[in-house]
Amino acid sequence: MGSNDETSTLFPARIQEPEQLTGYVYILVFCTCMGGFLFGYDTGVISGALQPLEDDFTMTITEKELVVGGTTFGAIFGGLLAGMCVVSAASIIFIIGAGLLTFAGGYTVLMIGRIVVGLGVGIASMIVPLSTVNTLMVTFGQVVAYIVNILFANVPHGWRYMFALAAFPAIAQLLPFIPESPRRLIAMGETDQVSVVLRNIYGKSVSDAFIEREIRAIETDIKQENDTVPFRELLLDSENYQPLAIACLLQAAQQLSGFNTAMYYAATIMQMAGFRDHSDSTSAAIIVAMTNMAFTAVAIKIIDRVGRRRMLIFTMFTMALGLLLLGGSFAALQGFMPRQETCDLYGSNCARPTGCPAQPSDRWISGSLLVSLFIYVASYALGLGYAPWLIQSELFSTRARGKGNGIATAVNWTCNLVVASTFLSLANGLSTAITFWGYAVISLFFWVLVVQMVPETSGKSLEEVHASFRQ
Repeated sequence: MGSNDETSTLFPARIQEPEQLTGYVYILVFCTCMGGFLFGYDTGVISGALQPLEDDFTMTITEKELVVGGTTFGAIFGGLLAGMCVVSAASIIFIIGAGLLTFAGGYTVLMIGRIVVGLGVGIASMIVPLSTVNTLMVTFGQVVAYIVNILFANVPHGWRYMFALAAFPAIAQLLPFIPESPRRLIAMGETDQVSVVLRNIYGKSVSDAFIEREIRAIETDIKQENDTVPFRELLLDSENYQPLAIACLLQAAQQLSGFNTAMYYAATIMQMAGFRDHSDSTSAAIIVAMTNMAFTAVAIKIIDRVGRRRMLIFTMFTMALGLLLLGGSFAALQGFMPRQETCDLYGSNCARPTGCPAQPSDRWISGSLLVSLFIYVASYALGLGYAPWLIQSELFSTRARGKGNGIATAVNWTCNLVVASTFLSLANGLSTAITFWGYAVISLFFWVLVVQMVPETSGKSLEEVHASFRQ
């Protein structure tokens, strides 16, 4: 997923805490949370929608991968457009995308709808701040998407309802009392409106002088952000390129570890694991979203105390072990045969949805598969799911932050697209077991790089972190 600094788009920098929070602040928090929720919902809903889509559209393996990866593809370009957009623009794009998907009558419209939704996801990932609450809202949105998938699993054309429900939170963000952010208004030169918005945020008790100081502070931040480091300096100066290399490394590791195969294809993986009925596979798949949300909350709670580097080193190793066990469970269940057209060609190893008879050992193997999946997802949520964004926000200087975050986020979305658009081809061409073992090898490779390259940033100033780059 993509993000920007916790210096919010909606809230001004250097906020002096008012005597009490105004109702206006709660409205702004709601707006921000809806952005995170939509991000999570639209990335999670495809897991349960993919199988019923096959009932209405005849799709090849590649076409299914393109449907899944379409949102990620759109998100890459949405991230590039984010600087020209506001929250309301992202909401409108979400609504248009939901409409296209809901009423899609053919594969082409379906693909266009997924790409349009991806534009909204990319924009939201850049203009909605990665706060603690918003991080949890992303994972909560994925849980809700999985619950909706379960509710409509056996409803004719249920995928249309799954996609349609994404429009309602976006509509809520378009309500007229949701304002432009103070930063955006200042950037557009509308200073008078900034005073009104800040007064609504802080309440009537703050002085005009305080409001003026806030406006000057925001203007100063904007000027500093505009004074960005040239690309040549970013790539050649060790104090800039080392943080950039680490940020890109962490973002690549987050995606190439294969986690989004579990998120996007969870119901399909459960069907491969022996949950043959669509309703059963969709219900079992919620273990992915629930585990991710619960352990993301744990990570947020303990990461400052444990340390970013220590959390990553431990959890990435256990994540790789989970992937090895997951691949082993699939090997025991299916062997190493690629996808076959008929059941008898699988021999004694068959749990794919081809009408093959169940085996006596399938139950305990499926159980071990679920445990392995739990270890994998929990380890990811504790480490790679959250830490890269946090570490990235602590690596870059003010001048390098904008371009550095943009490049690292582009790496994230590009690697996400690679994983999303290749999983089914790998699983059907090499076998599911070998595919997950491949993710395990990649994860161990990145684990070695993290051990060697990533510094501890917890409790350190930017100067202290950068001092290690000069050594």
